[in-house]
Amino acid sequence: MKKNAGVVCSVMLAIAVITGTSQISIDDSAIGEVVVDGKIVGHLLVSPRALELIGDAEGCRLEPYKCPAGLTTDGIGNTHNIKGKRKTIEQVSVDWVKNISNAEKCLSSAMSTERTMTQGQFDAFTSFIFNTGCTVFSKNKDGSPTRIYKHIQNGRYKNACNELRFWVFTNGVKLKGLVNRRRKETEMCFAE
Repeated sequence: MKKNAGVVCSVMLAIAVITGTSQISIDDSAIGEVVVDGKIVGHLLVSPRALELIGDAEGCRLEPYKCPAGLTTDGIGNTHNIKGKRKTIEQVSVDWVKNISNAEKCLSSAMSTERTMTQGQFDAFTSFIFNTGCTVFSKNKDGSPTRIYKHIQNGRYKNACNELRFWVFTNGVKLKGLVNRRRKETEMCFAE
C-alpha cells in the first residue's frame, strides 16, 4: 500500500494564526492587520468567512504536491517560492496572507470606483481570483477582457456573481470541486 507523501495540516489552525483567535467569528467584517509570530505580515480586506471558503476549497498541506491543474503547490493553494521542504503552520499562514493580498489587489484594481461591493461580493471574488489567478480572471486566451472582469470593472457586481458558475473547468475537464466552490462563492456573492 502506498503512503501519502504529503502531510495534511489544519485550515482552521491557519485561520486561527491569521485572525489571532481560536474561534471563527461570525462577523462578516474585514480581518485587517495580520500579525504572525509578532510580525506584521499583511492587511486583509476579506472576512474570516472568506478564509474558511478558500481554505476548505484548497485544503492545507505542509509538504509540496501537484494540484489538479498540475502545478506544484504547498500550504493552502500556494504556488510561489516552493522550496520542496516541509513548512510550519506559521509559514503556511504567511504565504496564504500574501497570496490572498495579491488576489485582493487584483480585484481592487478591477473594481468600479463608482459602486461599492458588499463584503460577501469582495470575499467571493477574492476566493475566485485566488483560485484562477489574476491573469486568467482578467484576460481570455486571445487577450480580450473576460466577461466577469468587464462586469466588475463596470460595477455590475450581481452580473459578475452570475458568471462564477461557468468557471468549473481545468484543462477542459469539469471538476466537482470547482462546481462546489463556485456554488459557495455564488451564494456568498449574493448574500446581503
